[in-house]
Amino acid sequence: MAACATSGSRAFRAPGERNREAGLADVRRVLARRVDQLQRPAVEFGMLLADPVFWGWNVPRGDGHSVFALPGLGGGDGYLAPMRGWLQRIGYRPMRSGLRVNPGWSAELIEELGELVRQEFERSGSPVTIIGHSMGGVMGRSIAVRSPHMIRHIIALASPLGIARSRLSASVPITALFSRSDPVVRYPAGRAQDTHASNIEVSGSHIGMPANPEVYRRLGTLLRVGRR
Repeated sequence: MAACATSGSRAFRAPGERNREAGLADVRRVLARRVDQLQRPAVEFGMLLADPVFWGWNVPRGDGHSVFALPGLGGGDGYLAPMRGWLQRIGYRPMRSGLRVNPGWSAELIEELGELVRQEFERSGSPVTIIGHSMGGVMGRSIAVRSPHMIRHIIALASPLGIARSRLSASVPITALFSRSDPVVRYPAGRAQDTHASNIEVSGSHIGMPANPEVYRRLGTLLRVGRR
């Protein structure tokens, strides 16, 4: 009898033990997702560097108008350097925001960034396109709300446009590129709510959106929109 009890105990796992194993499995799955989220932007950037679109192949040639690239919350001009280089290669005039770290939306900052747009508008005599990543897209929209005549097109990349409440003039095209797998700006918060807006779904991460080859293919066409 003792031998049978010992043999049976090897196959028997107490409820507490099963719960611990299930908990560990959940932790492993969460960690795997986090690792994937951290690695995915680097993978996307590597794919971009290897993609002909990044070097301007089969991309519509730009008309030379100015494009203002706005970083997301906590980011700065540095991580958008590849995008600005690409914009220049395909025939646009990229603009820097001057931000080393984007501190988030404030009326004062919108005023400062709007002044940069005004100066470029007066210098070139042409409206400016704004490409904003994450919070940068919300800020770009705020600039357009205040000065619609200076803006040619707002292109938001993984931006929480669902929080926007001010009315944007229908004279300013706005396009939102969003991902349903974005763990930061969760769907549908990345969709523009303006009645005249265009919303385009892409596959990719939140952080990696400005280095996503699919996004660049879309941008090549979108930058031609809103010509005046």
